[in-house]
Amino acid sequence: MSEQTSTAVAGEQNEQIQEGGEFQAITSQEDFDARIQKRLARESAKIPADYDELKANAAKFAEWQESQKTEAEKQAERTAELERENAELKGASLRATVAAAKGVPAELLTGSTQEQLEASADALNTFKGSQASGLHVPAEGKSPTVQPNSESEFVGALFGSGE
Repeated sequence: MSEQTSTAVAGEQNEQIQEGGEFQAITSQEDFDARIQKRLARESAKIPADYDELKANAAKFAEWQESQKTEAEKQAERTAELERENAELKGASLRATVAAAKGVPAELLTGSTQEQLEASADALNTFKGSQASGLHVPAEGKSPTVQPNSESEFVGALFGSGE
């Protein structure tokens, strides 16, 4: 990729040199726009002119391939798709069952077998048990009591707290 970029940059520099004989720096927005337009024109020239036709032909070929499949091949593909869907649903059901039995969110469980899911749930429960059950605030709900001392009596007398 960097080789293509360096080749493109070298091509632009060669173009700049060929136009004026020596390198000319871009000094205005118009010069910049003109060089960008030339670069875009070179890149779009690389795209085949009949790209849309090729794209349509590719779609027709894909349709033809599909039509050439035998009924047995179509049934085999449908069976494989249904088996995959069935496996996903069984996994989701097993995950939900283990999550409900262990009391953990199903989204946090990892694994695909029942043993793996149960081990994951047990690990989550162990972790949850090691966490504090909530924020601990010592003496929550109790009003602070002021111990009388000479300073508090002085402040009370000074500000007239009525004590």
